[in-house]
Amino acid sequence: MNRALLFLIIIFFISCSNKNTLVYEKTDILSLDKILNDTDIIILDVRTSEEINAGYIPNSTFIDYYDKNFENKINLIDSSKKIYTLCKSGGRSVKAAEILSKNGFRNVYNLEGGFMRWKANKMPYDINLVNNDSSNSDLISEISLDSLIENNTNTLIYISTKWCSPCKKMEPIIDKLVDNNSSLKVIKIDLDANAYAQERFNVKSLPALVLYENNSVVWHKNGIIAYDDLISFF
Repeated sequence: MNRALLFLIIIFFISCSNKNTLVYEKTDILSLDKILNDTDIIILDVRTSEEINAGYIPNSTFIDYYDKNFENKINLIDSSKKIYTLCKSGGRSVKAAEILSKNGFRNVYNLEGGFMRWKANKMPYDINLVNNDSSNSDLISEISLDSLIENNTNTLIYISTKWCSPCKKMEPIIDKLVDNNSSLKVIKIDLDANAYAQERFNVKSLPALVLYENNSVVWHKNGIIAYDDLISFF
């Protein structure tokens, strides 16, 4: 076998191998229903806000597939979790699963039949209105942020978004921390409204927490942390 032919064969197998890394698995509604309250999964609903407000699976993370920042937002999801994608019937969620796989997520599952099949089979869902949009009231300038940090001995920066399900689970933990620590200043930052925070605080996944003591960062955490673990730092 000449070298040129051998080289082409090697390139062919490398190409096939790379394609095979972009994978996701299919899952059905019964399988997802059994693990709905598992803390090691993230249900990623990629429908529009109008679709979501007509019904959604509890504890979902919402990122509109048509959002121009879709790919940037999914990269803020904790890649160590199992990600379950869904849309109305399965079309957009397949594309979302492919994008997740392309971006290095290795535990990706697409819900066959989407929310239509979930609802048709009388699985649990919520119909409360969901507001994933940031407003002017969520804005905080870096100058204002610096001033708040400088004027407080202990400051905890809590970074989240309205569409992030783990953030919603973390919110009551943060509120409890505030209630029990009068000397601690907690600053909540909406990442969608304050994009500078991602680079400044090295946000890899949401939620993110940064603790300052006397103007210096002493602790940084990406992802959910239990209350008992959190209070050990204070």
